[in-house]
Amino acid sequence: MPAEGLIARLDEAKLNYQKQQYEHSLKVSDYQTSLQKQQEQVNSLQVQLDKVNDELENLVSVYSPYRGKVRRVKVLNQSDRNINIEVTLDVRDGK
Repeated sequence: MPAEGLIARLDEAKLNYQKQQYEHSLKVSDYQTSLQKQQEQVNSLQVQLDKVNDELENLVSVYSPYRGKVRRVKVLNQSDRNINIEVTLDVRDGK
């Protein structure tokens, strides 16, 4: 095979290799962007979850002068964000 043909094939192979490198770098860049967006979504959801957990902690905190197990919860009435309930405790054995 003449030298010109070999040089042409070598140049073609170099171009193909450069094209593959470029395509690969695009894929890596797209993957990194996607991963970054997912991480931002996870962080946002974690902040929302923490906020909900804080609010839930405030909602479910009930203090009583007695130790015991809750046996019944009866909703007496509700207005806006306030709920009045009646809690029946079983205080036997203090558990």
